[in-house]
Amino acid sequence: MDFQSLDSITAISAFLKSYGLLAPIVASALFIVQAIFPVFPYVILAAAGGLLFGFKLGFFLAWSGALAGACLAYWICRLAGSEWVINTIQSRFSYDIREIDTRLAFWSIVIARVLPVVPTPIINAAAALAGVPFWTFFFSSAIGKLPTALLYTGLGLCLFQVKDIRLTLLVLGLILLLLVAGRYLGKKRLLSP
Repeated sequence: MDFQSLDSITAISAFLKSYGLLAPIVASALFIVQAIFPVFPYVILAAAGGLLFGFKLGFFLAWSGALAGACLAYWICRLAGSEWVINTIQSRFSYDIREIDTRLAFWSIVIARVLPVVPTPIINAAAALAGVPFWTFFFSSAIGKLPTALLYTGLGLCLFQVKDIRLTLLVLGLILLLLVAGRYLGKKRLLSP
């Protein structure tokens, strides 16, 4: 996260605040849209939620909105699943999602949600197209989304209450390094035979 991201957090907070009493509803809608079409980073939206609504409500909106969006994406993929999606996932990750063992789905989804390796839309589509039962998907996603919602919401709240900006930037840098390393190692592992 850089200074431009901090500006984005402030801008999104101001945008949401402009809706007054409807701000939590607008925030929930943005979380749902972000889960289906990730055109803006979840971390920035969750941090803005923490900044504007405080930790408890910000966390609840980040978690429930992302979960609702994931469930909506699951059903869209389940009802409109196509060979194109299956082939796209297979060509990108060299894995046929129809071969997923649904008995292992619960913990696989939890781990995929906690570790920032597989993009959320891929998790949603893969679970839907592999035939993972909805309630397995729902509960595993609910658990798997807790850590990121907690971390990013708390991050937004803390960023604007810190006294030592150097220490905060150092911690953010370490978190970013861990996220990048996790993605790199995950991609390397997925691509290796």
